[in-house]
Amino acid sequence: MSAAHAIHATFLQGRRLNDIADIVMGQSPPGNTYNEQCVGLPFFQGKAEFGETSPTAVKWCSSPTRIAEAGDILISVRAPVGPTNVAAEKCCIGRGLAAIRPDSNKLDKDYLLYFFKYVEPSLSGRGQGSTFSAINKKDLHELLVPVPPLSEQRRIVDILKRADGIRRLRKQAQDTARQLIQALFIDMFGEPAMNPMNWPVGVIGDVLTKVQYGTSKKAHEEGDGMPVIRMGNVRTDGELVLQDLKYVMLDEVEREKYRLEEGDILFNRTNSKDLVGKTGMWRGDFDAVAASYFIVGRTDRNRVLPVYLWAYMNMQYMKRRLFDTARGAIGQSNINAKELKAFSVPLPPIDLQELFDIRLNVIHSILGQQEVAQNRAESCFQSILYRAFNG
Repeated sequence: MSAAHAIHATFLQGRRLNDIADIVMGQSPPGNTYNEQCVGLPFFQGKAEFGETSPTAVKWCSSPTRIAEAGDILISVRAPVGPTNVAAEKCCIGRGLAAIRPDSNKLDKDYLLYFFKYVEPSLSGRGQGSTFSAINKKDLHELLVPVPPLSEQRRIVDILKRADGIRRLRKQAQDTARQLIQALFIDMFGEPAMNPMNWPVGVIGDVLTKVQYGTSKKAHEEGDGMPVIRMGNVRTDGELVLQDLKYVMLDEVEREKYRLEEGDILFNRTNSKDLVGKTGMWRGDFDAVAASYFIVGRTDRNRVLPVYLWAYMNMQYMKRRLFDTARGAIGQSNINAKELKAFSVPLPPIDLQELFDIRLNVIHSILGQQEVAQNRAESCFQSILYRAFNG
């Protein structure tokens, strides 16, 4: 058998993760050992603490039970299953995580990290549980990892790092372009918390000609009926994501009552406390309605342009006010229509709002181009990832 065929055969067969790496399953230490005074080891519980870089501690544990070493791969094993990160330092890990420490004589750490990114959808599908999805130690032990020679692993890592680097740069460019929206608002209208340009101030209720809740009709996935905009279709920055749509069956009267018009403001009145109040704006891409956990507002365009109110609602100043106003538990908070209409809003001249709209369209054009480039970079990375672990 040729060397190339031998490598391919190793890919297809794979080796059990337990044979080529140490696996430490997390375990929650006693509650009285947690602290926020940096006593003991940094403590991480699950995926919620992951970002683009290694997790940053907000809790510590004085009597750690399960420990990950600096450089260990951390994998989320429950709610959700699959996302990975790398421990920047020695730390304590809770039940939501497992630490993977590859045998350096058999497995390159970066190679294994990329392998976990490749199998994340598969691992997620293995999750079981009635309350939340989870995998156990056996699932990780029996995970088959393709193990070509170390030189081949490093070659694969080099290729993947280049593609991953391009993907990350595209994402950074997209994030930077989004920040321009807030910068433009402040440049033209001033910081809303201080109203330094002394614009007259009204309340939101006075500049809306229509305020109503969305439809409470049950949505389905079949594709017939009207598309319904749900919470997940509005990002935290206020942009709409019009994928993964569901549909509702409405009679003609209901269709006319709930049909969104271009410029309608979509205010998310019910969500977790940190997300309640996120605000989108309908741009009229197609006929659609909003779900009942939205308040739909239509502005008096002689006083306030929809794009101005949308941008104002997504300023950090307003996000803080919305967070402070939201009522209810951590998992389910609310801001009702009366509370929404009571928020104050500066009212700059319409001609200045129109100029803001023109300039914002330029930024959105840039964002569209960046999104195309980012999607291409992501597709390229996923393609290389698939080829890397399929021999």
